[in-house]
This record gives sequence, structure tokens and C-alpha cells, in this order.
Amino acid sequence: MILLTPSDTFGRDLELAVLRRAVSGAADGFGGCTIVTGSAGIGKSHLMRVTIQCAQRRGVAVAARGAFELDRAAPLITLASALQQLRPPEPPIGWLREDDAQYRTLERLGAALEDYAAVRPLVIAIDDAQWMDELSALAVAELVPALASSPVRWLFAHRPAPAGTPGQHLMERLVRDGHEHVALGTLDDDAVRRLCAQVVGADVDNTVLALAGGCDGNPLQVEQLVRTLHLTGQLVVADGIATVVGEELPSSFITIVDQMLHGLSSDTQELLQAASVFGRPFSVEGVAQLLEVRPATLLKQIKEATTARVLVPDGDELAFVHDLVRLAVYGTLNGAVATMLHRLAATVTRAEGRSPVEVAEHLLKTGRSGSREAVTMLHEAALEVAPAAPSTAADLIVHALDVIGEHDPGRTPLVADAVGLLASAGRLEQAHNLGENALRAGLDPRTEAMLLLGLAEAFKHAGQNRTGVLYADRGLANPDVPEPVRAKLCAIRAHARFYSDDLAGADTDGEVAMGTGLETGEYAAAVFGLTARSLVAHAQGRLDDAHAHAERATGIADRVRGEAAHRHPRIWLGNAQSALDRLDDAEETYRRGRKESERLGTAWSTPLWHYYHAAVMAARGRLDEAAAEAEAGVAVALNLTAYALAVPLLGTLTRIAVQQGDLPQAQAHLAHMHRRTAAGITAAPEDVVWAEAVLQEAIAGPDAALATLAGMFDALPERPALIVQDPAAAATLVHIAARAGDPARARLAVAAARGLAERNPGVISLAAAADHAEGVLTGDPWMLRGAVERFRRTPRRLALAAALEDAALGADDVEQGRLWAGEAITIVTDCRAERARRRLEFALGGPRASSEEPALRPGSPLQQLTPAERGVALRVADGLTNRQVATALHLSRHTVDSHLRKIFAKLDIRGRVELANLVMRDRLNT
Repeated sequence: MILLTPSDTFGRDLELAVLRRAVSGAADGFGGCTIVTGSAGIGKSHLMRVTIQCAQRRGVAVAARGAFELDRAAPLITLASALQQLRPPEPPIGWLREDDAQYRTLERLGAALEDYAAVRPLVIAIDDAQWMDELSALAVAELVPALASSPVRWLFAHRPAPAGTPGQHLMERLVRDGHEHVALGTLDDDAVRRLCAQVVGADVDNTVLALAGGCDGNPLQVEQLVRTLHLTGQLVVADGIATVVGEELPSSFITIVDQMLHGLSSDTQELLQAASVFGRPFSVEGVAQLLEVRPATLLKQIKEATTARVLVPDGDELAFVHDLVRLAVYGTLNGAVATMLHRLAATVTRAEGRSPVEVAEHLLKTGRSGSREAVTMLHEAALEVAPAAPSTAADLIVHALDVIGEHDPGRTPLVADAVGLLASAGRLEQAHNLGENALRAGLDPRTEAMLLLGLAEAFKHAGQNRTGVLYADRGLANPDVPEPVRAKLCAIRAHARFYSDDLAGADTDGEVAMGTGLETGEYAAAVFGLTARSLVAHAQGRLDDAHAHAERATGIADRVRGEAAHRHPRIWLGNAQSALDRLDDAEETYRRGRKESERLGTAWSTPLWHYYHAAVMAARGRLDEAAAEAEAGVAVALNLTAYALAVPLLGTLTRIAVQQGDLPQAQAHLAHMHRRTAAGITAAPEDVVWAEAVLQEAIAGPDAALATLAGMFDALPERPALIVQDPAAAATLVHIAARAGDPARARLAVAAARGLAERNPGVISLAAAADHAEGVLTGDPWMLRGAVERFRRTPRRLALAAALEDAALGADDVEQGRLWAGEAITIVTDCRAERARRRLEFALGGPRASSEEPALRPGSPLQQLTPAERGVALRVADGLTNRQVATALHLSRHTVDSHLRKIFAKLDIRGRVELANLVMRDRLNT
């Protein structure tokens, strides 16, 4: 808990220096994050208080709060309450607790903090961060990197236990990501001596130090020991020296607190024992109701407890000086008294409008009747918080299941909801075990179908597609399943089958989901079924069908809105438009879809927008922007624990890194992808297998790549998705097969490309791909020339460069070959496709072309940046916020964040102020 009355600090000079430096950095315009870790009572809160006062003296705005165990049941309460304490205050932010769309809230909050910090530096300090609620933890995980370029300094203090809480996971991740970490150890003997002297107000002798030595350098225990000895008359000061007298001296922290209580009046002891049941700061009125007295009659006891520093002020309320002290006091209650106090506390907390979970926790400690009411409250609270905090909701409902009997008739609906919540929180094994136990016990058809639907959808979204198919099969096998539920099961199974490489089954399920969904008014199932059919048609090379299915799904979603709109069919509409060479239309579709996603607060879709937009950028040859999009998508996916969505993005990053000639980075991305797929996540082979083969070809040669691609080659007649996705891949496949000595598979790739072009006569890039692949196989220069001319009529610059390279190699006219080579080098240089550029210069001796970007002065630090990064850097230096830059450049906010991190690293700077100064100096010198 953070209190603003720090005393002197002993033995923490190094730690304080780190924290003060962090505050000074914020005052000077730099952001960052510092985590303080230490055991209970070791002095974390004290250091936070001192640091906050340091920030306030420097004119830095401060938002501070301590988290409490009960925070877990109130999404965003930890962060929102801290920001509501902001000094000086920010414009009203009541919407933080009222906005019902999780992702929209986080976007809006990020914008508000960025705007605030643009005017005044800010420190956000959260003590006891291990108790942070789930949505606050998600928000912090998003906002720490997003605001890294702004003067926002995050300060967290936490203890290592308990493990497994959202706040604890966040702290571990922040430390793992390399943020500043301060580990607090015990005080040394000199610091203990000085602390004792400060508490006593006199020097202390060896009798005091010997007893204090039993506290193992824990400052809370040392202070409580000395105060207790003084309170009980066991500490005597003579001639300016304090010494210990008496025989029954405390030997542990529990006995320290017990003796401290006995040094207080009986009325004050009763006050403290009653207050200890709350588990959080409490009001005088609240504890008065527990004691059934008027608040005014407690003033004497409160004064005695605060003078003894057992209680301390906390805003308009009171709190124990430390939760360890509260727990020790609570431990002195006998069972009957504790039960009575919890029964009264349930009434008080309900009247105060506290969270249902807090009320339920009190009821659970009052006996059987209270437990039944508590189960109902926990169930309702779980359903209420589920959209924003699924893991917390799962914990609450599992807690309720632990209380209710195995044969209680109310258990079945609890189990059904628990399985869905556990699965949506990614706790698949727990969901599977609980669900299977419930299914074996026997359920009515609708409940069973809903349970299987929840499992199927959860496993599908977690990338465990084959398991998702099995659960959907079991649900659909029941002839009594309601038709709307049947439509949903078919829609989920359609997508799961697609990613399990069962295209025919996926198309059939998608058709059933669409028809049944439209008939029963289950429009979200109809939309999701249509998008599955679009994916199948796209993979099979039926591009007009792919577009028609996605367009129809979008039309339904736009017309009926609701859950159907939350399926975001524009993701697949843009994918179909891209395959048809309509890249401008695809970009506009993605921009519109992203805005709708932000408005609806559907965070799950964000990594997909990044994935598909990265594909468009890569098709245009804007590799730096494509990489930034994909990196931002991975970061969001990991924040959301949507690991299945990270896999295709990592495949994209692997391929881009190979194109850019950064093979170590490509290997790192591939290794990350393998860690995810090793956990059972499945994804399209075009994302996983192709990425691995591209890297293998670059490192080990065509033989290794062909071994990996054998299955994809053989599936090309039925699944030419790779060529649809990237027409230049057709010629690459031919190169790999031919160089590995497999002409049959080379011919297979040519046939697949030609068949694809013939089925889609209006798509120029597919005709160009077929010409290019055939020209590589046969060595026909006219075929290669035709590929060049066709690719010129498309926006696919790197595909054109690849055709130019092969045409140059096969040209009969040497001069024409050099011209084509020069043009290819110009393109790959502008696109920063370093591997192709080096290959061209080595093999063809073509001239190195200069970029079309405006020339920078020699020695300009901005030369280190890519064109895309320079565009961001110049706008940030001109004072635009990240969101304003994103709007100006038609990028996502996450992509701008990714660019800025690279800019700061390349220029060896820490924040926007240094960037602005650097750009200003560069302009003056130009």
C-alpha cells in the first residue's frame, strides 16, 4: 500500500539511486519501466513512497495505488483507481470503469495517457502488483511498450508469492523482457541499528540489536519489534541509550504482534480484530457496524492504534501498516467470533456496494447457508467479468464448484459455464478434464451440446484444431441438438477442418452453417460459415468464389450487426481482394475493418488485421512496413495469450528476414514458431512449412528445402494456396525442385500455376506466375519476357524483380539482360530485399541502384533508418503523437510503436525529446 508519509531510509542507497534516476528520466522526457521485487515487509512500499515524493518534487505527475487481493474480481480496478488518484488530475476518466468494450477501453486509455504525457511527464506507481486484476495486467502489458517513447515511467513493487496470478505473470514477463529490475535483500547490521535508533529516538545497545537480529534484516519486523517492546514497557532508555529488559521477549513475528496487541487497551484490540476481517482499507463507519457501535465512539481506539502505528491513514479510510500485521491480528480470532464477524462483514460490504466476490468471500466463511448464497454470487460475478477477464472468471466459478456438492442439482449449469470460461482463458487441460467428467455424469441434450460447443470453439481458437474437430463431431452426433447450436458447431468445425487440411469437409460444414444459420436467425454462424468457405475457395484457387463468399458474409454482418459483426468477415474479404490483385481495395477493407474492431472492442481480431495487412505490404515490396506490422501482431497476440495467431505472423517474419538477408533473425523467428507448434498448435502449411523451407533453402540449399516441401508439392493440384498467396512462389518452387534434381515436382508446380491462371483469367499476376514458372523450367526467354511484362501491370514489385532476374539470366541479348538486371537491382534495393540484391550483384554484375528516396546529407544519422522508419521519425520529431502518426501514415498504432523501438535502438536514443533534438540538428546541418 502506498502512503505519502515516508520516514528515513536505511541501507537502500543503491536501490534509491536507481529509482530516483528513473524519476529524473521521466522529468527529462524519457519513459520506461522499473520493477521492485522483494519479500513481504522488506521495504518495497517505503521505497515507492520515497520515490513518489521525489517525483512530486521534480514536478512529475503521479498516479499511485496499492493493489489488493480482492482486485481480481473487478476488471481494470487497479489501473483505473491509480489513474483516478492522478496529481495533478487528468480530465475526468470515469469512462475507464464504464466502457464495456475491453479493447476500445485500452485504445482510449493509451491515447489519453499519451496526450497527458505530451504536456507533463508522468509516473504510474502500483504497489503489491502481484494482486493486480487481469484486465489491468493486460492493459499494462499493452501500454508499457506503447508508451515507451513518451515520458511515462511505470513503477511496480511486488513480492514473489503467490505464483500464478495475472499480476505475477506480468511482473515476470516485464523482467524477462529486460525492463529495469531492483531486487531488495535484507538490511545489513548497520542499517538495522540505525532503523532501531530512529524508531526509539535514541541509540540502542547490543540487547536490542541481538533481539532485532532474529528478524533477519526485515525492516517491517524490526520496526514492529521495537514498537512492541516500547509499548509493553520492555524497552528502557537511560542516558540516551535504549536497552531491553524483561524475560518474556517475543521470538517470532506472530508473537511480536501478539505482544503488541496486549500492550493496547481491550477496546482497541477488539477494533483491530474486527477490522482484520476486511482484507483491505476500511472506513470507520464500516468497522463501527461490525462492532455495532456509533462511529464517534471509536475515535479514542483509532487514535491509540494509529499512534502505535498498527493502523495508518489511507485517504478517507484506514489500513493496517502492512498486510502481514493484519493477518497476524486475524490469526488471534477464534472460530466462532470470526464466523460472526464475517457474517456482519457480508452485510456491511453489500450495503457499501462492494464487489459480489468480496461479499461472497465473507459468506463462504459463515457456514452452509452462507455458502449456497456465495456460490450464486460467485457464479453471477464470473459471468459479469468474463468478457474482460476470462481467467479471473474461471477462477471464480471453479471456486464456486469447490464449494458446491458433487450431486447438487445446481452443479450442472456451473460446470457448463466453467468449461467455457476455462477454455477461453487458455486453460485447456483443466477445461477438458472438467468437461469430460461432466459428460460422463450425463447431461440434457442442450446442455451437453453447449458444453461441447464451448470446448470445440476454445480448442479451435487455441490452434488445437484437430481436438476442436473431435469435440464438434461429438456435439453434432446428437440428433437432438438444437438447430441454432448445430449451425454454430458446423461453423466452428468448418474453420477447424480447414486448418486440419480437410478442405472438402470444411466447405461442406461452412455451407451447412450458412444455411442453418440463416434459417434459424443464427447469423453469426452463417457469417463464420461463409468465411470458412471463402478460405477453402482461396486455398483451392477459386478466387471469384472466395470473394463472393466473403462479400456475402460482410453484407450479412453489416445488415444485422450484433454477434455477426464481431466475426469480422472483412478479414477474409480483404484476403480475397488481395488474391485478385486488388491491393488498394484490400488495404481500404483492412482500414475499415480495423476501425470497426476498435469500435466494437474485439481484441481477438487485432493480430489477424496485422497478419493480412503485412501480407499486402510484402506483396507491394514494402518489407520494412510488413515486418513492423507482423512484429506488432506477434506482440499483441502474446499479450492476449492468443498464441495460435502468433504462428502465421512468425512465419511471415521468417520469410521477410530471409528476403532482407538477416538469416540469424529468420532462425530466431522460426525457433519461436516451432516452440508454439510443438505445443500442438496447427496452422496453414503456407505459413509454417513454406517459411521453414525458404530458410532452409537459404542456409542448407535446395535439397533440404525440397524434403520439407514434398507434401506441399504433391498437394498443389488440389491446394495451390501458396501461389494464390504469393504468385512469385511458383517460380521459386520450380527453382528448388530443379536444383534438387526433381524435374517431376518442378513440372507439378508449373502445371499447378498454369491451371490456376486458366481458372482465374482475370488475375494478371497468376498468368505472370505461370509464365515465369514455365520459363524457368524450360529456359524459354520469351516466356520469361512475357512474365516480366505481365508483372509490370500488377502492384507486386518483388515478383516483378524475380521475373526480371530470371529473364536477365536467360536473355540472348546481353545488353537487354543487363538492363533487366539493373532494373531488378533497383527494385530490390528500394524494397530492402538484401538477399536478392546481393545475389543479383554477384551473379549478374549489375550496377547498384540508388533509392528513389530524397538524398540525405553525408553522415546524417537518419541514414541508418529505413524509409518507413524515417517517415515515422520525422513526424514524431515534429511533435505528433504515435496515434497521429498512425493516422497520417495509414498504419496501426502498434506498427508505429514497433518502428519507434527500432528507431531508438538504431540511433541509440531513449525518447522523443532526444529524437526531436537529433532531427533538428540534422536539419540545421543539411
